[in-house]
Amino acid sequence: MPVERVLLRYEEELYFPVHPDIAVVEAEENLWLLEHVHNFVEIVLVAEGNGLHYLNGEPLQVRSGDLFALPVGTRHVFRPSGDPSRDAKRNRLKVFNCLIRRSAMRRLAEFLADREAANFARWLVGDGGDFGNAVAESGWLRLRDDGGDLRRTFLRLKEAYSRHSLEPDSLSLWASAMELLSAVYRGSRERTAKAGDPDDSQSPVRRPWPGSPLSLALAYMKRHYAERVTLADAAAAAGIGPRQLSRLFARRMGTSFRSALEEIRTEACCRLLRDTRIPIKDLPPRVGLEQWKTLSRLFRKRMGTTLGEYRRSHSPAPEADSTDSGSSQPGISG
Repeated sequence: MPVERVLLRYEEELYFPVHPDIAVVEAEENLWLLEHVHNFVEIVLVAEGNGLHYLNGEPLQVRSGDLFALPVGTRHVFRPSGDPSRDAKRNRLKVFNCLIRRSAMRRLAEFLADREAANFARWLVGDGGDFGNAVAESGWLRLRDDGGDLRRTFLRLKEAYSRHSLEPDSLSLWASAMELLSAVYRGSRERTAKAGDPDDSQSPVRRPWPGSPLSLALAYMKRHYAERVTLADAAAAAGIGPRQLSRLFARRMGTSFRSALEEIRTEACCRLLRDTRIPIKDLPPRVGLEQWKTLSRLFRKRMGTTLGEYRRSHSPAPEADSTDSGSSQPGISG
């Protein structure tokens, strides 16, 4: 199901019933929530499942362990990989949300003596904090929680919020919220571009510095994903050696060239499934793959669902072909 282009505005007056400045919400995402913006800061962790996160109109694949810091005014919505009403376990997408009132974050920015930390807080409220060019370009921050530290921090915050609802303890709740903010800030600093040398950086978002070799390589991959693309081809387009490009993928994006190419091809496949009626059996050569089985395995690995189920869940039109990628051959249901 495509994202509806009706934009909702969520006002902070509706979201802080327990504490005047902080709210913690656990949500099961669905296919019907509309794209929205809000006038408060949101930090959201994908707790279970996988799907898409539309950020300012751009669809990003997400899975458990992805964390996003969303400044005031960010346009976004989550979508599970399929319809939870048809298969709740397989299509589940659960998120933890920490909401912080804009005025509270502004007070925090004024309180912080560390200039960079204060700029981080100002960036979150949309006051133009100078917090890294790569972050400013994208307008949001993405981190991976492979070690589970951010999840554990979120769970402590949820517990403090629950306790506060029964027996008010604003100091403990703020301490837990500050622990989460501090963890996100530290994570962003560890991956923020080093001054003067963006390609030796750890960008906090999966988007390279404009004009950098990594950016040029990704642009080449996005133009030629339907062809046979090699590491050497992408490196030549970027003007560097293959080994150097491989190191940049690992250092800047926390992934490999092959994985990045798979992600690009999967995103292209998602677009074709959502926006066209091309039969599923004809998709492989359009995304640079020769075998239908290869595409089927790749899509299931990346999206956690089959090609046919994804099309049924995300396309507004009736299903045009009966191919379901859960089978070993086109046209055979699994």
